[in-house]
Amino acid sequence: MNKDHRRLRRRKAEYPITVVDAMTRETLGTVVDLSESGLMIVAPAALCADALFQCELHFPPGKGIDSTLNTGLHELWSRPEPGSGMVLIGFRIIDIGNDDKLRLRRWVAEPGSVYV
Repeated sequence: MNKDHRRLRRRKAEYPITVVDAMTRETLGTVVDLSESGLMIVAPAALCADALFQCELHFPPGKGIDSTLNTGLHELWSRPEPGSGMVLIGFRIIDIGNDDKLRLRRWVAEPGSVYV
């Protein structure tokens, strides 16, 4: 992964943003933080290592982005979240439409946001 991607600001999710596999309709987890180039989720179980996913990021109505973002994701890493029985999973965004990318960029830069 290019170090420049990792340097982008990662906004903490202040409310639940659900990540759904667009193919299986299975909820994969909930966003912990999100940037223009990637995201980290907390999930009940690990996923297939190094896998590719077509996902929808569902923002709650009236919060942030008032729609679903469609993304192609590449699973980069996973590790147990201490004490919770959950798993933290890191993804790189490998595909996102121009409109969704612009909406995501605006969401990340919203005034009052908290960054990691």
